[in-house]
Amino acid sequence: MNRKSISLIILSLLVVILMAIFSSKNYLLFSFGFLVLTLGVYFWKFEKSQHNSREIVFIAIICALAVVGRIIFAALPAVKPELFILIMGAMVSGPETGFLMGTIIALTSNMYFGQGAWTPWQMFALGIIGLISGLMANKEVPVWSLVIWGFLSGFLMGWIMDIYYIIGFVNPITIKSIVTSIVASFYFDFVHALFTAILLLLVGKRWIKIFDNYKQKYALFEQ
Repeated sequence: MNRKSISLIILSLLVVILMAIFSSKNYLLFSFGFLVLTLGVYFWKFEKSQHNSREIVFIAIICALAVVGRIIFAALPAVKPELFILIMGAMVSGPETGFLMGTIIALTSNMYFGQGAWTPWQMFALGIIGLISGLMANKEVPVWSLVIWGFLSGFLMGWIMDIYYIIGFVNPITIKSIVTSIVASFYFDFVHALFTAILLLLVGKRWIKIFDNYKQKYALFEQ
């Protein structure tokens, strides 16, 4: 993991900590601040490197697919393809861009589902998943590794959202109340994780091949 990725994680953690300290009254301010921070880091890197407009188009396509996928499955709360799409896009574009796509997906899709104090936490969760997925860019990743990571990513997002719930709504915070909160969300996290893993098992390699061909054809995200 390079210095930019580590710096991005530290700054993002700082935003989440501030969010927890200053309650939920300014969640939109924090959300857009989070997005500006992410965009700032990305475009700073963009200006320092050789990039092209097609990369912006690719990012927009991935984010749009993930948002539409989340909306289409709105009737099934735990069944969402956004993690699958984010993982696939990040594996092509790299960690910083993966983090950027994760934050955009969360904020944009909540324009439909509703903004709230949870939005910065979702942005952080999807951003981290995009960043970790991006670390696998330009590597031969076995299918079983993809499936395991997809399954774990569903729980990772759930656990981050559990932290938000515990800090904001659990009183008093005890070992028992923490365990109860995690157990209460286990079913939804499991279904989300399982759905993501199944998608990666069935079509993950096919999507990677399609994206890699597109990447090579238009010389995208070259270091």
